[in-house]
Amino acid sequence: MIRGNLGSMITACIRTRNGPKAANCYPARKETVLKHPESTIESDNIYSRLLEDIASGYFPSGARLKISDLATRYEASTNPVRDALRVLQGEGYVEFEPNKGATVRQIDFNTVRDTYEILRLLEPYFVAWFAEYAEDKHIDELEQIQIELENIPDPIRDNITDVDHKFHNYIADLHYNKRAASLWKSQRAALRVFASRLPIGRSRYKAITQEHRMLIETFRSHDPAKAAEVIRTHIEHAGQHLYEQIRMRDQK
Repeated sequence: MIRGNLGSMITACIRTRNGPKAANCYPARKETVLKHPESTIESDNIYSRLLEDIASGYFPSGARLKISDLATRYEASTNPVRDALRVLQGEGYVEFEPNKGATVRQIDFNTVRDTYEILRLLEPYFVAWFAEYAEDKHIDELEQIQIELENIPDPIRDNITDVDHKFHNYIADLHYNKRAASLWKSQRAALRVFASRLPIGRSRYKAITQEHRMLIETFRSHDPAKAAEVIRTHIEHAGQHLYEQIRMRDQK
């Protein structure tokens, strides 16, 4: 049986667990600051820069990633480069082949299917929460990102993807569950990497903006069930489009 102030604290925390004040449920505690080895910090920096180079298409699918060349590019020693490549291998961005070394992984149907299945599980969780708890100011800020998306002067994949990610990241960043948000962002980043060299048509761009507008309407009406339904449709359409782009690529 829980007694006294602790019991009251836990009860209050349970009542607010899904709300915006959930982050304040727990009493402050002294954090132990751990200093990471310098090599780990350097590896993290190389990881971020290399992932951005892959996502931007600087290193396209199938490109060979020579450790010595990467060390020169990022002005680093070879050990942190190896560490960064191993992390990228574990996340599915890079693969190692005998006598060839590291290469940027080629997107295939199974990769896209697996990634979209994860998104179909996670993203309704975020948008339903946003629909229920987001304040008008948050929805207004999200709509400003949507206006930016609708007014892209040159709607090519990179430009669309940048603002599209900004839109979805805003929703996830407001959520209290940062671990889930981090997992979701890693899957979104994976799609950006895998699809970096594939085109996006104007019809898909139009559909994205329309589906975002439908999502904003569910936020305005604070309808979590409808928001989850809209985002599932949005993810399904995005997956179908990418499947078609892969099929057309493989037929060439």
